[in-house]
Amino acid sequence: MEDLRRHHAQMLAALDELEQLTRSARCDDKAVMAVRYRLTRASSARRREVVALCERLIAAGATDPALKALRDATNVSRGTSSSHIGTWTLRQVIADWPGYVRASNLMRAALRREVAREVAVLAPHFAQAM
Repeated sequence: MEDLRRHHAQMLAALDELEQLTRSARCDDKAVMAVRYRLTRASSARRREVVALCERLIAAGATDPALKALRDATNVSRGTSSSHIGTWTLRQVIADWPGYVRASNLMRAALRREVAREVAVLAPHFAQAM
C-alpha cells in the first residue's frame, strides 16, 4: 500500500506543478514536457498498483463490489489518458496553449477524482491487504 501512497504523492505533486505552469500566458515547453513525463510515469505505476491491489483483495475473498468497479474503471482510464496524451503532443501544446490549458484543467480534475476514489475504495482494505 505504501507504493500506492508514494505514486499518489508523486502524481499530486506533478498535478500541482502542471497547474502552476498552465496559469502562465505562455507555454514553457521544457517544463511542461518534464512535468508531463513525471506525471505519466507516476500515473502508470499507480494504475498498475491499483489493479494489482484490487486483484489481490478479490483473490483473497473480498466481496466489496467497489473493488471490481475500481479495477475496471482504472483500466478504462488508461485509455482516456492515452487519448489525451496522443491528442496533446508537445507540438500541439505549443501550437494551442489556451486549448491545452482547458484540456489540462479537465484532465487534472479527473486524475484528482481518480486518486480520491482509489483512496476511498481501498482504504477500508488496507489492513487486510498487508
